[in-house]
Amino acid sequence: MTSPTQSALPVAVAAGGIGAVLALLAVTVDETDEAFANVYSTAVSIQNLTPRVPQRTLIAGVAAVATLGALTIDILSYESFLLLLGSFFVPLFGVLLADWLAAGASYGEDDVFRAPPVRWGMVAAWIAGFALYQWLHPVGPSWWVDAIGEPPDLGIGATLPSFFATFALAFGIATLGKRRL
Repeated sequence: MTSPTQSALPVAVAAGGIGAVLALLAVTVDETDEAFANVYSTAVSIQNLTPRVPQRTLIAGVAAVATLGALTIDILSYESFLLLLGSFFVPLFGVLLADWLAAGASYGEDDVFRAPPVRWGMVAAWIAGFALYQWLHPVGPSWWVDAIGEPPDLGIGATLPSFFATFALAFGIATLGKRRL
């Protein structure tokens, strides 16, 4: 059974008439090359991790997974997915910016090629930022949201507190790490 929101979309498109059809066709034609570029880019990125797998196989696999996802993912829950991505990448950006600024707003050759494989302090800062974001605005599967519980109503959202907390923590860790060297 479809919800009222799901059944309203086709009605709205049909009400738009020929103008809506032409606009939808224009967007489809304009964005077609993006899908191919995204599939190819993803396959090449995966090939960096698995160099022995033929590129054609990776392209076909990525295209199949993307098509399956497009057919099965509920577009009405897309906002939740974007917020989940934000809870991952906002703290990550805070860690990267803090590390870059602690390094003097530039990276040298040693920073790139002689860095430790894992910097656990920075991973901990990222996890703390992710946890703060999720505590302020839990998103994801229902079991996860239920486990976190009702978020506090601070009236400021989750992005800025998560970013600034992660940035401050990571900057402190990076600065302490530089002093020890």
